[in-house]
Amino acid sequence: MSEERIEYDKKSKITRVFRAFSSPKTLVPKDELQRWAKVVRDGADDDGRPVKEVRYVFRDRETAVYNQQPLSFSGLTTFVGTGGSEEPVGDDPSFSTREDFGIEPE
Repeated sequence: MSEERIEYDKKSKITRVFRAFSSPKTLVPKDELQRWAKVVRDGADDDGRPVKEVRYVFRDRETAVYNQQPLSFSGLTTFVGTGGSEEPVGDDPSFSTREDFGIEPE
């Protein structure tokens, strides 16, 4: 089972995707990843609101770390949400091609 909740902050122009999976080593689905990467590239969401950043916020660190590199390579940021606060996870990707994580250009 997985859960997703999306919040948009008008002031910072950040879209937060709160994500939880029943298994910690679950990757964000490819179609979902492509959708949010497109929002970042376009600079606007489906409702036309300006978006500077799409931030994935995971409940647990293991899932966040597991997803950090493909998210980062797609132009998305990764955080762990703990009790109302968010902590960034990871650095730039250490792989060379999108295909390493099944990320293909549209």
